[in-house]
Amino acid sequence: MLRFLIGLSSVVLISGLFNPLLPSIGDYMLTESQIKTFFSTGNKDLALGTCNSVPFASAQAGFASAVGLPSTTTWRNADVLTNATISMIDQGIDQLASVCAARQLFVQTLGFTYDTCIDRFYLISLGNTNWWNVMQYTHLMKHLEFICSTGFDVYQNNIDCIRKGETTDGNQYRACFYKFNATVNANPNRFCDATESFIGCIGDFFTQECNPYVGWMQCELERIGFAYDCYGLKC
Repeated sequence: MLRFLIGLSSVVLISGLFNPLLPSIGDYMLTESQIKTFFSTGNKDLALGTCNSVPFASAQAGFASAVGLPSTTTWRNADVLTNATISMIDQGIDQLASVCAARQLFVQTLGFTYDTCIDRFYLISLGNTNWWNVMQYTHLMKHLEFICSTGFDVYQNNIDCIRKGETTDGNQYRACFYKFNATVNANPNRFCDATESFIGCIGDFFTQECNPYVGWMQCELERIGFAYDCYGLKC
């Protein structure tokens, strides 16, 4: 049953790509091999501290329940978690606030071990997973860090305009992703150059679509997903 749900969630995620309320790793249309190539570099030293499996399991169970999933859903089911979180946020600001409350409890449960527990290299070291799943999970948690803090008020005050950018004027928005993917496929060595152009494209689009605050926020939201691997990115 769980395998079926994971497969189903992947289909839903593909049909719901390019959601400006919560980016997912699938938005970039990269293969699993490309994900590993571009995101498995960098400093492999784990974050300071250790990740205790007991509070980590408790934190995961609480977050999964909060987004409407069985408490047994873990980081190993990253597509399912991401899909459920996107679906909840899509319902409106009150639901976004609920997701942020769940994320805050997740962080409080882990305390100073939070950074280690969501570290990509720590998770991959646990085995029985792959880089797609690991990056989907860390992508989710890192984006929620921003959405639930600096980005929250901008979301709250501009939600209708952000949605319009995704729907009514979605072709222009999606063009940023297609250009990024085409550049990376044509020349993988230009991954960070393509990323810099991509986040600028997103920022410019939402600045024109909404206002400079939304433009900066959407650019920053995308930048966060690449900042560890492409140094010096700015919005």
